[in-house]
This record gives sequence, C-alpha cells and structure tokens, in this order.
Amino acid sequence: MPETESFDAFYARTVWNVTSQMHALAGQDSAADHAIREAYARAYQQWYEVSGYRDPEGWVLSVARDGYQRRRPDGPITARAPSAGPADDDSGTWPGIYRPLPTRGPAAADPADRGPARQTFAPGPTWSAATASGAAAAAGAAGSDASGAGAAGQAGPSGRGLEGQSAGATTALASPVPVGPTGPARRIDLPGLSSRKALIAAAVAIVVVAAAAIGYVVASGGHKAPAAAGPHKPVTPAAKPKPHMLAAGRTGRRSAIPWSLIGAGWTLAEVSTATPSSTGGASAGGRYTTYLVDPRGGKYLVTTTTGAAVPQLVAWSGNGYNALYATVGAGHPSYGLLSLHTGLLTPLQLPANVNAVGFTRPDGLAILAVKQGPTMFKLQRYYLTGALQATIGELARKPGESWSADVCGTGCSALSSPDGDTDVWGIAGDEMQVLSNAGGHVRRLHVPDSGTPPSCVPISWWDSDTVLATCAATNGPTPGATRLWLVPTEGGAPKPLTVPSGGGSGAGDNVGAWTAGGTVYVNSTSFSQCSGAPSGPGGVAIFQASQAGSGSSPATIAGSTGNHNTIVAAVGDRLLVLAQTSCPGTSSLLWYRPATGATQPLLTESADQVGVVEAVPFGLGPEAVAAGI
Repeated sequence: MPETESFDAFYARTVWNVTSQMHALAGQDSAADHAIREAYARAYQQWYEVSGYRDPEGWVLSVARDGYQRRRPDGPITARAPSAGPADDDSGTWPGIYRPLPTRGPAAADPADRGPARQTFAPGPTWSAATASGAAAAAGAAGSDASGAGAAGQAGPSGRGLEGQSAGATTALASPVPVGPTGPARRIDLPGLSSRKALIAAAVAIVVVAAAAIGYVVASGGHKAPAAAGPHKPVTPAAKPKPHMLAAGRTGRRSAIPWSLIGAGWTLAEVSTATPSSTGGASAGGRYTTYLVDPRGGKYLVTTTTGAAVPQLVAWSGNGYNALYATVGAGHPSYGLLSLHTGLLTPLQLPANVNAVGFTRPDGLAILAVKQGPTMFKLQRYYLTGALQATIGELARKPGESWSADVCGTGCSALSSPDGDTDVWGIAGDEMQVLSNAGGHVRRLHVPDSGTPPSCVPISWWDSDTVLATCAATNGPTPGATRLWLVPTEGGAPKPLTVPSGGGSGAGDNVGAWTAGGTVYVNSTSFSQCSGAPSGPGGVAIFQASQAGSGSSPATIAGSTGNHNTIVAAVGDRLLVLAQTSCPGTSSLLWYRPATGATQPLLTESADQVGVVEAVPFGLGPEAVAAGI
C-alpha cells in the first residue's frame, strides 16, 4: 500500500476485489453487502491505525467475513448458489455502490435468468495482491508454526500479527473454496470472466504445478530406483512443540513466552530490589525488573534496568508487544516504550504538558494523551515515534481551575474503546465526552447528581459498551464525596455502582471496581499504614460493592498486612491482587479467591526489598500501584 494513500484512494483501489471475493463466497445474500459496508466503515474510523497495517485490504476482508458470519447465524460461510433474485432487504443504496454491475444483455433482462446474470460481473481485475497472498497462505497453512505465526512472522494474543491485523485473514476467506485442480481456477478467475481468460488461468495453474513437480525431481537428483536393502520405513516428521505456560514458580526468558496464549489473567509486573521506605516506596537506586506473569504463576524475564527514579509502568498494548513507561521527576514526566520482544526501552519524546494515558485500541499502534494548555485541554494521538498524529477533541478550562503545570494525575483520563472506533475522556470539573477517532464531537455523557458543574472521569471499561467512571456526588455525606457509576457510551441511563463515599478526609473513596464470581468488589482508600509511616490516608482495602461505606470490615487476605491490597484484575471467581506482604513496604502479586479465602503467590520478593511496585493486566483494566508509589 502506498505510504501516503488516503482512505478514499484505498477504497477505490480495493473495493472491487473485496466485493468480488465476498460475493463469490456469499452469492446473492445481501448480508454480504452490509458486512462490506461495516468493514469499510470500521477501516475509515480506524484509518490512522489500519493504514499502517501490512495488508489493510486483507484486514477489511477479514472484518467483512466476520460481519457476514454474525449476520448468518445458521452456520459458517460456504459456497452458495445464487438465488433467483435480489433479496428483499437490499435497499440498493450504500451496499449497491460497490456491488459489481451486471452485464447488460438479454440474459439480464429475463427475470428467470436474474440469478445467473447477477454472477456476470463487469470487466475488472482477475488477480490481486490479496488473492496472491491468500493462495500463498493457503498453500503454506499446513506448515505453519503451531504457535500461530502471523503476517509479520509471529502471532500475538488472539492470533494477531505484529501489524495488529488478524493472522491469516485472507486465508480464512479462501477456506470455503475447494483446494485442488479446480480450486485455483475458482479462486483466481471470478464468475463471469470470458472463456479465454479461464483457459489462461487454467494454463497458469498447470504451469505452476508442472514447475513444482520439476523442481522436486531436480532437488531429489532425478528418478532413482529404490534401494534393495530392507523394507521401506516411512519417515514421520517430528511435530513442533505446542506453546505452553511455565509451571507455577518457574522463571523463563523472553524466548519462552508463548505469545499466542497471552490473554485474560496475564500480567505485566515491575519488581524493585531497592530498600523500602517507611511508606513502602522505593528509595534511590536499586534494580527494576519487568516480568510477564502467566495465570499459572510462571514468570518470564523481559528486561532489567537501574536508576534513581522509578520507571512507572503505565499501560500494555493490545497486541501484547509493547509497554508504556513514565518517569516522574522534577517537572514534566519523561516516557519510554519497552519492547517485550527485545527487552529494549526506547525514549518516547512527547511535547511538554502532554500526559500519555495509554495506548490506542485494539492493537496499540498509537499513544492516547491529554495536552494541557492555558485555556484548553486537548485529547490527542501520537505515533509511537512521538510525532503528533491527530487532535481528537477539546475541553475548555474552567475559570479559576488550579492544575499542576505538567501532570494532571487522576484528574484527567482517556480510554480508547475496545474496537478502537471511539474514545471516552474526561477532566475533573466537566462531563465526559465520547469522540469518534475520525474526528469530531459525538456526545456528552451526562451522569445525574454528579456535582455543579458535573464532574466525571473514566476509570476503565466495564464491558465493550460501558465505562466505569468516578463522579462527584452532590448528595454525599461530606464535601468532596465521590461515587462509582456504570455509564453506557451508546446511550441509555447511567447506573450507580456504589453509594456516595469518601470526601475531604481522603479515606473511603472507591477508586475501582471488578466482578469475580458474580460479586462486585471495589478498592477503597483507608488510613491503614505500616508502623512508622506518616499519618494520613495511604492504604487500600477490598470490599464488596454492596458493603462499601457501610462500616463493614474489608476482605482479609492471608499473608498480607491488610494495609494495601490493590485489585489488578478479575478472572472467573478469582481476584489478582497486588498486596503488601510485609512492613515497611514489600509487595507481592497473588491470586485471591474471595469465596474461600484461598491465595496463590505469583510474584514475591524478600522483606528487605520493595518487591512488586506496579502491575498491568492484559485487557482493558487500569494499572495497579503498590503502597508509596
């Protein structure tokens, strides 16, 4: 694809081939047209990301096929015979724009022949890069790596290649077409082509087969008579080992990471060997090691660094390959990108007053950031090189607002939607907004009783269409009280998840929520601290959402001090917890099952070290921070 190609040019270049292949699979079914429309609409929404893929056309084909399967609940796509006429639900508007025109003539004029005429396409290309890559992928499927090698040579989570597109996307489209002597002709020569072209395509296929046979004979040294000695024993090729997780407590290198298995329950964690301070924070110096931790408890060493400042883990990309770090010193924070494949940390040069909040979704090919100006906050996207990609939205600063010169902290946040089509962002003192990645304001998300003026900030995604947000509570017990809400982004009434809590004291604020075993759990701030730590709120406890703020006791986690238990993620009926396991501040990563109280250590360090300082789950959750960080 040309580097400077616009979406319009991409659409004009690829729409014929995409439509032809989808209709070859779906026949007359109008659901294919609507699936094509959905695929191109998603490509337009995510063009800033899709345009960087190795094969954007293959991505569109894959999305169109998935969309068609959703519209055909009766089963997977198979080669369908054309129906007797157009489907009644075909409006003939947008889908018709890229429906190939039928050849005019007597056959098209006869209603009885409308089906065959539908398969007679106007002149167009018979071979493209997409069909070539699809045929090559189909031919090589049997020899592919069991670990799921993708378009760029190695597959990542959910089968995505290094460019973020679905591995084998074009192969999946070719799978319903029979493979064999007639397969290439059906795949290359689309219905309606002249017999001359069909003969040429068949001849090409024969030449390819003949060349392959000759190559085999030459490589094997010609025809040889079988050896007379002994009976023939077939040689069975050794099967490649399947990807697998390490056993609990085992440590492996980066080369042992089973990339295709990364999913729910995996965690990226940072461990410090520095001596903990009285608050649990890391003192100057020490060594910082980043581990990838699997759900079983195996860990994979990614990289080790040293330095006086703590490199704070901010986010993990959706393709699983990169991590975003921030180092907060005097003034503006500095950022870096860690490649989990190579272990190299590369500086990310962002302008002053720009706060990186995470990666774009679904694959993490750009950085989402909030820029603070004297009169305006701006939501922006940056390339992974640090160059500005686009400004998505703006919010005016309220008169009299007081913000840090460089860091907006928890007062500003932004989330890229799971599909990458939209973003949700909010600044304390204003309502949240949903914005299209294509640019332009979509809607404000109004939450009732959220202060005057309304004030809400997004925390994380609750599901694919709902945001968990913390909002001001006008009817709270004290000034400054907050409340957790579930806010639909596609419309619908927000629902309160907790009662108003917290306030000016700094304790009792619910800062996050997760569901495990059908029960909602929240993290609430507390005054609990190790002996010798400065007084004031600094602890975190775990409560059931229905009991938070009611005076009930927090969850008791065996082996922890009870001072600082931060939920990282929820998987099934378990909570992944970053727990303070000794004073003055050593923290460990462990599984906790609330129903039974059972725990399973995953990542632990000795009592004279800080231990796990931060952890980020794979998926849509926020990072968890240890005491004192």
